[in-house]
Amino acid sequence: MENKMTISSGGDALRQFLEGQPQAGGFSAGGTDILKKAPEFNINLSALEIPGQEQTELAVLEQSGQKEDSPLEDIPVQTFLSNIDVSLKDVIDRVFRDSTRPIVIIRDDRVEYANKTFLQVLGLNGESDVLSERFLKFVFKEDWNLLAENIGEMLTNGKNLAIRLRTLENKIIKVSFSAVYVQDNQHFSFILIGEQLQQRKMSAVSGLYDSVTGLPNFYLLEDRIQVAVNNENYKDVRQKRNMIALLGVAIDNYAALKTIGMHELVLKKLAEKLALSLKKTYTVASGLKYQFWILIPEVQSSADLNVEIQRIKAVFDEPVADNFTEHQVVVSIGVSIFPDPSTSAKKLIEQAIMAVRKAQKEGGNKIILFGA
Repeated sequence: MENKMTISSGGDALRQFLEGQPQAGGFSAGGTDILKKAPEFNINLSALEIPGQEQTELAVLEQSGQKEDSPLEDIPVQTFLSNIDVSLKDVIDRVFRDSTRPIVIIRDDRVEYANKTFLQVLGLNGESDVLSERFLKFVFKEDWNLLAENIGEMLTNGKNLAIRLRTLENKIIKVSFSAVYVQDNQHFSFILIGEQLQQRKMSAVSGLYDSVTGLPNFYLLEDRIQVAVNNENYKDVRQKRNMIALLGVAIDNYAALKTIGMHELVLKKLAEKLALSLKKTYTVASGLKYQFWILIPEVQSSADLNVEIQRIKAVFDEPVADNFTEHQVVVSIGVSIFPDPSTSAKKLIEQAIMAVRKAQKEGGNKIILFGA
């Protein structure tokens, strides 16, 4: 009974056996009875090392030319990149800094990074003017919902979206952006990459066209007026001389459109509509003094001229629409005619200007024919 209690207590008997001390109950290190009792002590015999086995196995391995793997060899070898200490911001800046595409990184609704091209588009002096600012601060207000509704499709389906940005000088510039999602567990982060901005090549030809509308500028118009007058003046006497008409068009509410940043959009839209609706023989130009000039050569009769003038007026009477709103345009139009009363290209221009001024003095939204 006493023997049994000693064994059941387990701890002291087991310790004495493992240390090779004589056992009170007759157990000895060389005996086999203890092995039978091993389960009672929760001992896994198969997991115990047999003395001398490690050395024997090592000797066998060495004789066979094999070597036991060292625990140190299980440590993963560090790669080249794991030894490099670089700032992600420095990498991003070097990749994006000199890109001709405007690039901005947004975290939630704040700007985290903007490259030089993006700053130039907005007319900003440096990153301090944009970092940590709400991105929508630089987006035309009427495009806020457009961006919010399409950002998901931009990130998942690669959709491009043209949105209008407001510059420091309150100008509106439309840029087409694609978006790339940035993995961020705590914030909604993404990169907006704008379309590539082509550097304008300075040449004699490029200086003859308006940078906003792409129309011939006033200097090129003057040359075409002179050519048209010369063609009529030097016709064979047997040929009929036609009339030449010049229209000056002033947008009376241009200042109001400029205040809301819509003036350039309106000019572009009107330029497109005029180019599509008028004959190819006409010249539609961007004005030096007024917003538009229209040269109509080879007019057959006064009735034909009146039809063309009304067609032109109808283009300006139709509201100019963007994605959300329509903008009404009010114009004063002055018309001069060669060869009567104008007798030269210079007089044709001067009399058109005087007719525009008269229309404006009379309250605008009128068509005045010089000399009528």
